[in-house]
Amino acid sequence: MPAALIVASTCSHVDSRETLRIQDLAGVMVDAGWKVDLLVPRASELLSLTLPADVRVATVPLLPLTADPPRRPSIRRMFTGILMFLRGTALVSRNAYTVVHGVNDGAMIARAVDRVTLRRFAYVADYTVPFGIRGLFHGFRALVARHLEHAAMRHAAAVVFADEDTFQLLEKRPPAARVSVIPDPHAEIAPDAFTRAEFADALAKVYMYATRKN
Repeated sequence: MPAALIVASTCSHVDSRETLRIQDLAGVMVDAGWKVDLLVPRASELLSLTLPADVRVATVPLLPLTADPPRRPSIRRMFTGILMFLRGTALVSRNAYTVVHGVNDGAMIARAVDRVTLRRFAYVADYTVPFGIRGLFHGFRALVARHLEHAAMRHAAAVVFADEDTFQLLEKRPPAARVSVIPDPHAEIAPDAFTRAEFADALAKVYMYATRKN
C-alpha cells in the first residue's frame, strides 16, 4: 500500500480554503488505497469535520510563540514551522512514504525534511496562497519567506496550484513543465471547479510524474 504524508501550513487551522483542500486531498487518496498521515499545527474542528477516519493526524505542542500565527510571514509562523519540521522528520524516519505533499508553507517544511532525512521520497508543493504573490506581503520576513518558498518550488518533484491566476501572480515562477493546475473539486459550488473524479485523476497523474525517478 502506498503511503503519503500531507504537511499543512503553519496556520492551516485558521484558513478555511486550505482546510478544504487538505480534506479533499486526504479523501481521494484514501479512496485510491493510500495510507495517509497528516501533519498539522493542531487539529481544528473544521479540519476534523470531514477528514477520513483512516487518516492519522500528528500535531505539535502549542507554545506561547506558536499560538494563532498571522497569515503573513512572522516569528510565530517560523517557530511553528520548526516544530513541524522536527515532527515531520520523526514521521519520515519511521514511515516509508512514497510522497510528502506540502500545502502552502508546508512545502518549505517538506523541503527541509527532504534535505536532512536519509529516506527517499518525492515531495509535492501545493499552493492556494503562496507568499510570493506580487505585492501581497512586504518586509524582511516576507523576503526570507519568498526565498525559502521559491527554493521549495524549485526542488519539488511537482508543483500544484489551485488556480491559474495564482501561478500568474508569482514574482518568481517554477519551471512550467513541473506545474499542474488542479482546481478544488467542488463543481456543485463553483462552475470552474473540478468534479471529485477529475480531482482524483489529476492528483494521480501528478503523483505518477513526481515518483517516476523513485
